[in-house]
Amino acid sequence: MKTVNLALFTATFLLLGACTTAPIQPAKVIPPPVDVTLDEINLAIENGVKLQNEKGEEMVCRREPKTGSRLARETICMTNAEWVRVSEESQRNTKKTMRLGDIPRGM
Repeated sequence: MKTVNLALFTATFLLLGACTTAPIQPAKVIPPPVDVTLDEINLAIENGVKLQNEKGEEMVCRREPKTGSRLARETICMTNAEWVRVSEESQRNTKKTMRLGDIPRGM
């Protein structure tokens, strides 16, 4: 009889103890900030932060020369697939221009 009472007491104690513990919370997903300045993006990139788009794809940022200026540069962020697509499109356009002979000539 003592064994049964002890088993009931232990089971009750364990069940009550389990009820008082806080439930396990899932990890919080922090949404990316919406209003981010270009300076903040550049600082994050310099510090090794990996940027992601809404789909979770890694963004690659490059500092490209700004059109119309010898010194100014702009930061352009795209996924690897987008960078490949832009590069291929640029190569296609260059080949097409050379094949058609539409190369501008100076005076």
